[in-house]
Amino acid sequence: MNFTKYLLLLALATIPYFLTIFHDVIDIDSSQYAEIVREMVESNTFFQLKDNGKNYLDKPVLTFWTIAISYKLFGISNFAYRLPSILITLLSFYSIFRITTLISSSKERGILASIAYAVAPGVFAMVIDPKIDVYLVAYLTFAFHAYFLGIKKNPNWFYLMYLFVSMGFITKGPISMVIPALAIGGDILLRRDWKLLGRMKVIPGILIVASLPAFWSYLLYQEFASHGPVFFLWIQSFGRFYRQMYNQKFDPLYFVTNYSWAFAAFILPIFYSCYLFFKDVRKNPSRENFFRRIQNSIDENKSIESYYVIPIWLFVFLFLISFSRYQLPQYIYWALPAGAIYISKFLEEYLVSNQESNYLNKKVFNILLIIVPVVLLIAIGLIPFLVVDVNYIYLLVTLCFALAVFFFYKEVPISFSLAALVPIFFFSIMALFIYPELTSYQPSHKFGTLIRQIEPDKKEIFTYRMSFSKRSYGFYAARFTKPIFDREKFRKVLENDAERLVIVSREDLPQFENFLKQDYLLEEIVEYPSYKVATPKNDFFLKNKRATLTKNILLLKVKYIRGS
Repeated sequence: MNFTKYLLLLALATIPYFLTIFHDVIDIDSSQYAEIVREMVESNTFFQLKDNGKNYLDKPVLTFWTIAISYKLFGISNFAYRLPSILITLLSFYSIFRITTLISSSKERGILASIAYAVAPGVFAMVIDPKIDVYLVAYLTFAFHAYFLGIKKNPNWFYLMYLFVSMGFITKGPISMVIPALAIGGDILLRRDWKLLGRMKVIPGILIVASLPAFWSYLLYQEFASHGPVFFLWIQSFGRFYRQMYNQKFDPLYFVTNYSWAFAAFILPIFYSCYLFFKDVRKNPSRENFFRRIQNSIDENKSIESYYVIPIWLFVFLFLISFSRYQLPQYIYWALPAGAIYISKFLEEYLVSNQESNYLNKKVFNILLIIVPVVLLIAIGLIPFLVVDVNYIYLLVTLCFALAVFFFYKEVPISFSLAALVPIFFFSIMALFIYPELTSYQPSHKFGTLIRQIEPDKKEIFTYRMSFSKRSYGFYAARFTKPIFDREKFRKVLENDAERLVIVSREDLPQFENFLKQDYLLEEIVEYPSYKVATPKNDFFLKNKRATLTKNILLLKVKYIRGS
């Protein structure tokens, strides 16, 4: 296998990630996090989270500290907000490469795992709309990287594993500890490798894991009393999965179906590998039951160090989380690295050996690899006609894709070339055309620029009947968002300032005029179409229907008429 060409393929896979670096952040979560860090940096209060000037408890602190460092270095901007998520994801590519090489002693398999991860739509989705999960997944990957270094190189690496688990803890909560404990502990239990527990320095490890959560819990206790640590340690993590208040309709296949789109080009080979596993177990002619035959398989492989860590991380985690009462698609992101590492074994067997495998049917594997890329190519071809108008850059990206296929096809099977290159092509189109089209219907950046020019010294921007989830207006205006509820309070503000800017929708304008009564003059500054792009309906992606789903948002100047 030509390792250099596969390395070049991985380098190409990073391009779409950098194409996102100047894009606006969208409501709900990303703009909220960007605004929280803006308040943190401008007030220099790094041990107390504030959201729109009020105490914030929903997420732990490490992500906000990470972004704050970027703000300090590069200023408060889209670039500074997005850069840490891109860099930590690229580091994850390296850790996945190293984990796989440590398990298999094969650099070829390692680079294939990194490619499979880099072209997974779920990974790109994490980066193009960066939330807490992009950091959690990275810390989980780093923790497993350190674990395998401890197994294969030096036990002192286990200390770093515990530190990454602790960092993940103050990123998303206890789930950063549960996933490694499930995968590593399950592997040790299956193989009954009790000596490994002694090598892993568990007692000092517990202290390291507990250190950062204990520090953050202390700060939360200072601010919220006992409710702060309880919320951090239970309610916002396991409480979301099993508390009645979050109970949703149970769908046991919810996370499997979401994992399928998130892993896209390589999900069918994963399903095929599962079929081969069960077929291999069933062919045993003994009268022993199914589970006993699996146990025999485990006994045969128990000498292989950490043989089951990755399958448990992938399959057992997805199985257990399927019982959650609170089902959000981003939870499957936590198992994406495991899928890439797991499928790399089959990719290597498919690509490296020139002979037909006794285990893997290469013709079947070849067909499975090419199905999703063909579907994506059809979708890409329809984009200019159905989704968004394009320009010469679209043709340039298409030409680059064709040249890349031509460059790789001689030494890389065409099915794998398409499985890797088509997602890169698709992500590039998403970054260059689809995402900018979406954010064009979130006019907060345009509004923010005008607001800072017209009201340069104000500390808040007023809104009327605007959802509190529209956090991007405050972020781009660089001030708090203040909804208008009380006419008399708003009147007192105008008695001091004479005039103020207000954001209101066109459909709510008559009600706003009635709310103000006759003491005010309204001047329309600017008006833009708006849409909730964080959760778009399918029709919104059709350009001939998009305009029917939007509503116009106004920036008004409200002037108080004295003595009226």
